Parts: sequence; structure tokens; C-alpha cells
Amino acid sequence: MLRFVAWRLAGLVPVLGIVLLATFLATYALPGDPVLVMLSDHSSNVEMANRLRAEYGLDQPLWKQFFNYISGVAVGDFGMSYRYVRIPVVEVLSDGIKISPILALAALAAAASIGIGAGILAAIKRNSGVDTAIILILVAGLSIPNFAFATFFVYLFSIKMGALPVAGWGRIDQAILPVAILAIPSAAYIARLTRTFMLEVLGQDYIRTARAKGLAERVVIARHALRNILVPLLTSMGIIFGGLISGTFVVETIFNIPGLGRLAIDSVFARDYPVAMAIVMLFTAFFVLINLAVDVAYAIIDPRIRQRMGVK
Repeated sequence: MLRFVAWRLAGLVPVLGIVLLATFLATYALPGDPVLVMLSDHSSNVEMANRLRAEYGLDQPLWKQFFNYISGVAVGDFGMSYRYVRIPVVEVLSDGIKISPILALAALAAAASIGIGAGILAAIKRNSGVDTAIILILVAGLSIPNFAFATFFVYLFSIKMGALPVAGWGRIDQAILPVAILAIPSAAYIARLTRTFMLEVLGQDYIRTARAKGLAERVVIARHALRNILVPLLTSMGIIFGGLISGTFVVETIFNIPGLGRLAIDSVFARDYPVAMAIVMLFTAFFVLINLAVDVAYAIIDPRIRQRMGVK
């Protein structure tokens, strides 16, 4: 197992290298001069502008800037922020990196719990009123965009009821609305997949055999049916987590959460390229690592997959 994990982690290096090159070229292709943003009201001071360009290495050829940047990243140095002059990027990201992954993981946990439960219930109650109601809710959850849910929930729970804060981060009640907004579409998607997989499994011969043996329905569902749909469900978890990570851009901006998503948007508008590139790399690493965790979970749940992977 350790050899498999080490091999997958080694595969992370070329992925990050490609992402790093793509984001570097994309950010430097954007119009505008970050030095003028740093100078603000002193943008006409040519001497100061030249000094800043030399200090940040912006007066060097593009290939050399990239080489210097990638050399720094290799030792954990993402450079200096353009927006916060002479502040290392690592310090700028220090607070946000504690928020966005937690927000996405909390939403994933909530979505998986609600989605799997709703999907199983819909499959068991197939073609009943309960099944129809769940399907209608799933369609709404998949169709309505996050910002529309956010507007409605803020109006209902924050303005009308005064039960939950409308912005901020640090308390449990401040996390409820952002996590809910992120989790709703994912929960609907997981519920739809669970219902489909469960209906297929419940028609298998081994399920009929288990019922013929007199096993309780809850045992049949939990021990025989659910276990056999976990692997295809886990396949989707990595993709869902990627969607949740990208969803933090919108949710953190709406709820004024000082996470990486909001910081990335602010950095793009401020032409703070080192911060924006570091956030893209971090999000890529999060996505790859969650997929690695999914692959490891495959091997734990299903011995046949563990054997095909050559994992011991």
C-alpha cells in the first residue's frame, strides 16, 4: 500500500509542473502592469517603478522569470506578493489555506451523508410518493445555481428569521449557510447516482437470495446492497470534490469568507500573479490528493481491486 501511495504522489509532480507552466503563461498574458498597481498613486514615478521591477525580477526575460519561480516553488518559496508589497505569498495564504479545504470537505461530508441516505430511500420506495418527492427535490438541487440558493437562504435564515449570520468565519453558525450552499448540488447528484446504482443492485440474484434466507431488510441493504455501490460512488467523489473546491470561489465571495477562493478572485483583479498561481497549484494538489484517497478507499473496500492494483 505504501509503495502504491508513493507512486501516486510521484505522479503529482508532472501534473503540478504542467499546471504551473499553464498558469504562469496565462497570468503574464493578461493585460496590465502589476508594478503600476503596486505603485498606486505613485505610478508616474519611473525610478520607483524600475526599482520594483528589478526587486521582483520583472525586468528579466520571461523564461528566466519562470525558471526563478519554479526553482523557488521547489523549495517552498512562492515568491513575494505584488498586492501586499514585500510580503511573502506563503504568509498571504496562511489564513485562507485553513479555511477553503475545510469548507469543501465539510460540504462533501454533508453531501455524501444526505445524498446516499436520500438515494437509498428513493430506491427502496421506488415509484411511490416518497420517490417522486425525492426526485423533484433532486431536479431542483441540480438545476438551481448556487448564488440563487445563497440569496434565498440569506433572506430566509439571516434577514427574516435572524437565525444565522450573513457573513464571516470562525464560528459554527457562520459555516452553516456556506456549507449548505456548497453541499446542495452535490447531495442531489450523489442521491441520483445512489438511487440508480441501488435499483440495479436490488435486482441482482444475490439480493434475492439474501432475502430468501430471511435476513432483515436493513441487513440486506446495509451489508449486501450498500457495500456493492460504494465503489462506483467513490469514483464520483473526486470529481465532486473538485466541483466543491471551485465552488468556494463563489461562496466565499458571497459570504465574505477569507478563504483561498475569495483571495484568488481578489488577486486576479489586483494582478497579484504569484498569489493567484500559488492558489491554483494548491487547488490542483487538493484535487489530486482527494483522488488518491479515493483510490486507497477502493483497495480497502474491495479486495479484488486491491489485487488488480497490486496493492498489499
